[in-house]
Amino acid sequence: MPGSDGRNLPNDLPQPVSGNEPEPWSVEDFAPIVAFLRQKIGITLESHRMGLLQARLRARLQQRGFTSFTRFVDRVLRVDPTGPGMQLLVDLSTVNHTSFFREPAHFTFLVEQLGQAIREAAGTPVRIWSAGCSSGQEPYSLGMVLHDTIPNLTPQKVEIWASDLSLEVVKNAARAIYNTRDVAGVPPDMLRRYFMRGTGPKDGTFRVVPEVRDLVKFRHLDLRAPQWPLPGDFHAVLCRNVSIYFADEERVVLLDRLASTLRTGGWLIMGNGEIIPTIPASLKKVLPSIFRKEA
Repeated sequence: MPGSDGRNLPNDLPQPVSGNEPEPWSVEDFAPIVAFLRQKIGITLESHRMGLLQARLRARLQQRGFTSFTRFVDRVLRVDPTGPGMQLLVDLSTVNHTSFFREPAHFTFLVEQLGQAIREAAGTPVRIWSAGCSSGQEPYSLGMVLHDTIPNLTPQKVEIWASDLSLEVVKNAARAIYNTRDVAGVPPDMLRRYFMRGTGPKDGTFRVVPEVRDLVKFRHLDLRAPQWPLPGDFHAVLCRNVSIYFADEERVVLLDRLASTLRTGGWLIMGNGEIIPTIPASLKKVLPSIFRKEA
């Protein structure tokens, strides 16, 4: 799918505004975008997030010469509903504030629970899925703490699968290049051991070292898709702060599907602030935001 930086969006052409068109950039003008998000992409945003998307999208469209949301809908979304316009909406509506080692207790927990299985892995690696990985800090953080704990860690012992709805952030995550602000919360010793510092024109950039990058496999994936192109039989799934984009009934379906990808005894880790309306029968709550799949 083409990139979502606006370069592939057609420039607006002067046309008379019909009397039936809503006021440009108004709530009424934005309403078809809300409907498209819900019906075509399946994203349901809270009011404050919807307002943020409206402002971001308006700024991006004005840069390309569009004069209203209606023009964008007519000239881009209706012409190619699965093209660059759709990806632009995905990227702008799913921007998350993330960081390395966010909610660090989750990483400590996984190391404690899976460390021994990883050390003893033979033939089939231990599999972990970071669902909604954003720009990659979560799976790379997990790779670093596992590498710290388990000597000579290789992809033959552990596979970290990482996926996100946004194609743009998945591509950036796979590059594993971050700036000074991105790595501000990384402990100095880990920054020294697990990042390569850029020099010359790349000064101020930091790239995750190959031995951690090699543990992570990135995929562009929509959690609402009927099939997930992943191996399954996961020892753990992290799906933190993703269900906030789902309506309540969809959130229940998502948890049930995530549970189905876990092996018996596997762990599902959600975000600390997420509200879980109903827990699937196959899961048992062990700690706040941490669930274990029962036999």
